[in-house]
Amino acid sequence: MPKPELDERQRTEAARVTAMMDRLAAEGLAGDHLEALPDLRKMSNDRVVLGDVLGDVLYRVIVGAQAETISSWPTLELLRAAGADEERAAAKAAWLRSQAVDSQSTAK
Repeated sequence: MPKPELDERQRTEAARVTAMMDRLAAEGLAGDHLEALPDLRKMSNDRVVLGDVLGDVLYRVIVGAQAETISSWPTLELLRAAGADEERAAAKAAWLRSQAVDSQSTAK
């Protein structure tokens, strides 16, 4: 499965969005859409970038413990509210999952 790629500008935006999501989650603010959504949209309105970040979060939800799934829910909702591309998110999560499966099978 090929890795979903971003260009340099998109990678930079994705890194900034990821840092913002991590900060909001650490501060417990990711679920406050009314507060965080305008700032997120100012940072990026690129649906592919937002979808790529959403894919990272979806992957963590899929493979993580129940507590991580619950704590990630506000971040998922915020990225979706900002217009993240769901197909891109699914592709990124699937690619990450395939990488984890490949690395587990080569480790055996």
